[in-house]
Amino acid sequence: MARQLTLLTSTSAWRLDDATRELGRRGVAEARAALRAGIAARPDSETPPEPPSQGRSAA
Repeated sequence: MARQLTLLTSTSAWRLDDATRELGRRGVAEARAALRAGIAARPDSETPPEPPSQGRSAA
């Protein structure tokens, strides 16, 4: 079995401030808009690629 890194434990909780949270929300909204625009620009005849398999193959 491969060795795993030891997780660090923290005794103090941390929180993001409102400005950081808002910046993250705007970034996610921009990324979603870019994805929608990319999908909308795709020709109708082109089909989206198949997602990767989520299990083991029968081979």
